[in-house]
Amino acid sequence: MTAKVNSCYVPAEKRRSTLIEDAAVIIAAEGPRKNTSLLISETGNIEAIGPKSEIKEKFDAAEIALSARKLLVMPGFVNNHSHIAMTLLRGLAEDLPLLSWLRDKIWPLEANLKPWQIEVGAAVGAAECLLSGTTNVNSNYFFDPSGSEASAAFNVGIRGTFSHGVFDWTAEQALKLTKEFVETWHGKDRGRIRIATGAHSPYSCSPSLLKELEALRYELNEKHGGIYRILSTIHVAEATTEANEIQEKYKVSARNGIAAYLDSLGVLTRDTIAAHAIHLLDDDFAAFKRTGASIASCPVSNLKVGMGVANLPRDIAEGITVSLGTDGPASNNTLDMLETVKFASLLQKGIQGDTTALGAKTAFDLATAGGARSLHLPDTGRLAPGMKADLVVLDLATISATPFHDPYNHVVFAARSGDVRDVFVDGRLLVENRKLKTINMENLVGAVDEAISELRASSPTLA
Repeated sequence: MTAKVNSCYVPAEKRRSTLIEDAAVIIAAEGPRKNTSLLISETGNIEAIGPKSEIKEKFDAAEIALSARKLLVMPGFVNNHSHIAMTLLRGLAEDLPLLSWLRDKIWPLEANLKPWQIEVGAAVGAAECLLSGTTNVNSNYFFDPSGSEASAAFNVGIRGTFSHGVFDWTAEQALKLTKEFVETWHGKDRGRIRIATGAHSPYSCSPSLLKELEALRYELNEKHGGIYRILSTIHVAEATTEANEIQEKYKVSARNGIAAYLDSLGVLTRDTIAAHAIHLLDDDFAAFKRTGASIASCPVSNLKVGMGVANLPRDIAEGITVSLGTDGPASNNTLDMLETVKFASLLQKGIQGDTTALGAKTAFDLATAGGARSLHLPDTGRLAPGMKADLVVLDLATISATPFHDPYNHVVFAARSGDVRDVFVDGRLLVENRKLKTINMENLVGAVDEAISELRASSPTLA
């Protein structure tokens, strides 16, 4: 099926110097700037932000000039927890408790997925991310040399960190595949593609397996982590039942909290991205603070599977690095970070009973720079000279932007994914005038239809 998958991709155009002229607003690192311009160099970095006349006087003429008088320019969203290949499972299992959803529906379906189907699903996910303004995604699924999320992201052009899911029942093979994943993909295209370790959860991975995976990560960093560090990602405190399950299954204590338990094993570190982190105890907060581990909160998915609402204001007040994610499109059911950032803010206001809780500017930071900090990517997540040109251009000539007052309020509360006009990743123009340039949509839809047909034939519950 390699030819079928490859037919979905259109080669990305080379990077070209681009001057985005006279933008209505640029949300730069130091704050919003009105009626200003931004120069992207052919190296893929932001060269300058300022008045057009000054940029033209100081720098050589750009190859492309893009008029942005009715446009807003912002850093691309960082979706810091997802499973983008699960687009193929979107809508197949609904209105179920989390563990029943996983064990009775999703895991049996995933057991029948072939590598080429995973890559096709990931191509759909990467396309959806880009078209809704996400330039960087952290996604955990399954690696195979013949098809993976990393391969799809590499070809579609999005920036991403990818990991192979590890479980007790797949441990031996999963550890080998993690090693091969790193050796094959980590650091590709100047670090645009990075690989992490991906223990599924403390209730599906034994203490010894968690330690073995962390030892492997240390070993891989010694060999391959010189420029781009290999991180770890794991689901943490998503359900209230986790501590009891860990204690019953592995005969260890987790009564002080899931993060504290991971810390006691030595596997919670500054390189750890803890997805969800809803049900935290005092010792958990202490563990996050002591280790420097970060949190990727998924408010929409957490609501949909009835898991609750994380206390993000406390996370932030405790000094923990916090970011946002959509989770997978089988439990959300979108990869739309504009939806996620709005939910993140509104939920805290409603739960806390405080309209000032998680204001628009803070929520915007979590969805952009927060993800970059969590992923240890200091040259992304903000717009400033020297930073990677990962940016999104939003249309302000829309009814939802009329009238337009404050850029943070607009992006977080009013903007829609359909307002995304152009998207750059690493200086390459991937979305132009709402059209993704690196995907043949007709071929992709055909590949999806074939993937779903085969999945139904191999899964009796779907036939």
